[in-house]
Amino acid sequence: MKHSRRALNKEKSRRSILKASRKLFSDQGYDETLIEEIADLAEVSKATVYNYFPDKDSLLIAIVEEVEEGIEDYLDAELSAETNALDKIRRVLTELVLASLQYPGLSRRIVFLNSSRTSTLHGTLNEIKSLLYQLIAAAQSDGCLSAEISAGEILDLLMGMHFIALFQWTGEGIASAQDQQDKLDRLFDSVMQQYLPPIKDPL
Repeated sequence: MKHSRRALNKEKSRRSILKASRKLFSDQGYDETLIEEIADLAEVSKATVYNYFPDKDSLLIAIVEEVEEGIEDYLDAELSAETNALDKIRRVLTELVLASLQYPGLSRRIVFLNSSRTSTLHGTLNEIKSLLYQLIAAAQSDGCLSAEISAGEILDLLMGMHFIALFQWTGEGIASAQDQQDKLDRLFDSVMQQYLPPIKDPL
């Protein structure tokens, strides 16, 4: 029991640190945020922060991993009964976009560093991309998407939708998550239309 309580307290501290990091990185900037400020907001000691995260880059990596875990949990819990493979892709992409738009400045930094080969964050989005790739391949296998186009090409377009939302939508005064979801749905339908399999003419 004591071990279980200790484990729960450790997880609570870790989540508090990540929550404080997201807020401070977003509000005042990554470079301007000090570990001491994160510790104060998370109500833990500076040593505790360093115990979980040796530097600020490791905090960014953990933030990405937390989003990935949330999407995987959503896929397992909410979409396990979803039979339409294309709708499953849509809903996973929506989760990714809405999570990113909660902290747009921070998410942009992560996306940029993910593409830099010299960054410790290089490749941090690979898990999300791999998950989407698997969903695309399943949709092609089920006949929901054309198998004549490579899954990699479709994945590039999905990630492009994510980047469009992240870099272009945040200054438009979009009022709510529902507005963002509706706009993403329209973009998704428009882009994916060309990858639907041809409708067979009944004889």
